[in-house]
Parts: sequence; C-alpha cells; structure tokens
Amino acid sequence: MDWYDALKAWQDGKLDADEAIRISEVEDIFELWELVLGSGIDIKLGNRDHIAEMIKGHRQIQRGETVDIVDVIFEMDLIIAGITEEELKRRLKLQWIPTPDGFHFHNLADYERFLTLSNREQNDFLRGLGDDEYQLYQSLMISRAMYRDPGDL
Repeated sequence: MDWYDALKAWQDGKLDADEAIRISEVEDIFELWELVLGSGIDIKLGNRDHIAEMIKGHRQIQRGETVDIVDVIFEMDLIIAGITEEELKRRLKLQWIPTPDGFHFHNLADYERFLTLSNREQNDFLRGLGDDEYQLYQSLMISRAMYRDPGDL
C-alpha cells in the first residue's frame, strides 16, 4: 500500500492511524498528513499525480531550490478545494488561469461574478481598479475571450 492508498484508507476508517502514519513516514510525506488533518482535505477528491507534484514542490522549497511560490499556493488551494486546474478553467471558461497576475482562489466568487457581466459592465468595473487589480481582471477577460471548449476541438 502506498501513501495515497494509505491516506484514503485512513480517511475511510479502514486503516489504523498508526499504520497510516508509519507508511507516510517511510515515504517522507508526513507533512502532507499534517495538511490533511489541519485543513479537512478529502484526499479522495484530489488527483494523485497533482498531489504528488505538490509534494515534490514542497520538497524543493525545503531543499532551498527555486520554486514559484505563487504557483505552489495556488496548487495547494486546488487540492484543498478538490478541483484540478483543468476543471477550474472549464468552470470559468478560461484559456489559462492568470496566477502571475494575482489570481487568488479565495476570490473565485468575485471572478465568477465579474465574468458573468456584459463587456460594457466589465469595462466600467475596470475603471475603478488600481494597476494590479486591473491587470488581473484584464487577464481574466483576455483568457475568457481566447477560451475554446474542449468538446468543440
């Protein structure tokens, strides 16, 4: 049983906590367990490869390697929410998620509301923003304009 199966089994009550912790310590991912326990993550909603990439990024940070912290935080938010980046892009109908421009998952409802506005209303909204917010919302508009539904391809 690997770490992912152990975590799922523990959350389902099918594996003793001590055994699950032993497996996680052997694979050096105990910090993931701490995240799961502290955040109430339902690991069954996550994507195994996605979570493994996050562990890799976390280890790179621990070793002092350069990692884009904005992307790491964004990926952690996705894991906690139980959604992949592809699902998020489909949900918002965006070609890309503008994380370099300041996209924050906790503002998702604001972005969704903005994207439902008409073009004129969006432009009116942009007039009242500072430079950083303007850049983010403009990127959302551009990404939406370039979106192509995967089913249409």
